[in-house]
Amino acid sequence: MCRMFGVEGCSSFAIRLQDSLIRAAKSDCFSKNQISHDDGWGGVWYSKDRQFYWRTTIPIFRDNLAGQFFPTESQTIAGLSHARKAAPGEPIRGPFDSHPFYTHVGENMVCVTHNGHIDKSKFKTRLGLDTNDLNDTEAFTFMIQEMKGTLESRLRSCIDLVYESQAMLGALNLIVLCIKRSGDHDLYYYSDFPEGKNDLYYSLYTYRYNGSKAVMSSTVAYFQGLIDQNGKSVKSKATKVPLRKLKKLN
Repeated sequence: MCRMFGVEGCSSFAIRLQDSLIRAAKSDCFSKNQISHDDGWGGVWYSKDRQFYWRTTIPIFRDNLAGQFFPTESQTIAGLSHARKAAPGEPIRGPFDSHPFYTHVGENMVCVTHNGHIDKSKFKTRLGLDTNDLNDTEAFTFMIQEMKGTLESRLRSCIDLVYESQAMLGALNLIVLCIKRSGDHDLYYYSDFPEGKNDLYYSLYTYRYNGSKAVMSSTVAYFQGLIDQNGKSVKSKATKVPLRKLKKLN
């Protein structure tokens, strides 16, 4: 039950997306009862000479830093931003429970945001950890570290494990940013949810604008003016993400 986006390109585009995320988190028009995503927020972005990583329990729409998180001077960045609404039974103990979570794959830093709910107890034996002390996205991030191969193959293995373990309790919407030592990066995304069960709320969308590109939750896309109240694209380059396909934002 979260709203999020991943972005590559001009920082001014990220600022506009952040404004839409703040609005979406305050009152989510695609959720039942227009809920607020008020269990904290976090983000990460990097450019050729700077990297920022932030997590807090303060709701994104009450945090003065939120609107100033992305750099105001024009520059090329890659980043994630996530407003959390904790799933039932998931902990809200401090900023370490807010997204993004991060791990390493080789020398690369990997940051993970998630919208949905998975049964973290199904990973307890594999991880050798008390998963009661983790939240579900944190457990998934630990699983990435446990798998072998490239990041893409690890993500596929983790996704397969969620299905094989019957651990999917809600949606499995992921946006994953890989920051490489070389300065390059990759941004992956994946979407799955029970079709016919609040499809409009759970759908993700991609959008390309003047050389920048992003993947985002539906309500973020709505407040960006990319889709209408029925989830239909009103901008030619706004596209609904297909289900059950791991993609790289290209």
